[in-house]
Amino acid sequence: MSSQERKTVLAIGAHPSDLVANIGGTLGKHILRGDRVISLTLTYGVEVHTERLVGQSEAEIKESVRRQTIAAANLLGLEEHIFLDFGDTPLVATRQNLLELADVIQDLRPDLVICAHYPFREDQWGGDHGEAARMVERAPTWRHHAGKKPFQIPALWFGCVEYMFFSHPTPHIPDTYVDTTATIEQKIQACIMTWDMHGPEAEKTAALIRNADRHFGACAGVPYAEGFETRRRPRAVEYLGL
Repeated sequence: MSSQERKTVLAIGAHPSDLVANIGGTLGKHILRGDRVISLTLTYGVEVHTERLVGQSEAEIKESVRRQTIAAANLLGLEEHIFLDFGDTPLVATRQNLLELADVIQDLRPDLVICAHYPFREDQWGGDHGEAARMVERAPTWRHHAGKKPFQIPALWFGCVEYMFFSHPTPHIPDTYVDTTATIEQKIQACIMTWDMHGPEAEKTAALIRNADRHFGACAGVPYAEGFETRRRPRAVEYLGL
């Protein structure tokens, strides 16, 4: 693949484990394609997914989450990570947080942004997932700030796996699927590592991920897939090569 064909993909999630669980197969596929993939998490997920770390200090929890997140992502071949520290449960879209997120996007100037979540109103876990997606939409990358050039995200995709697990006022069924059959096993192992699960718990996690991706695969006519929706589909399809 030539440098002109290689795309820069920025993957954004509310909590560190969300990227692998929701869109890890697609990120792995981009890496196989030769694209540059960068992960960005808006929080360390200190308030969720850290039951195993009860009793540790906040600093210790963040360091443990960082190590496990990087190790899991490396299983997919992903080597660039950005950790923001906005605080979770609830994640709040303050002006400063939106500006900080916009700065990162302006600096990277990605060809494609993939958010692990859809901008829906959820009623569990502080609403972090839907809020993260809305923050990605609202981050003011188009502004002139500190000498930076304005930037409009060329293509923005939202993962739709959460419609299977959360309450939605209006369900958002994916309109596009990415065949992740080639990366499903890596994704499962990365999820197990991210959540630090062993034995029966690891088997339960593997079954959950496999069943969700098999459902999307059935919709697309392939063994395994991940589902997405975008507000600007014609341009986004070009980047995913669908």
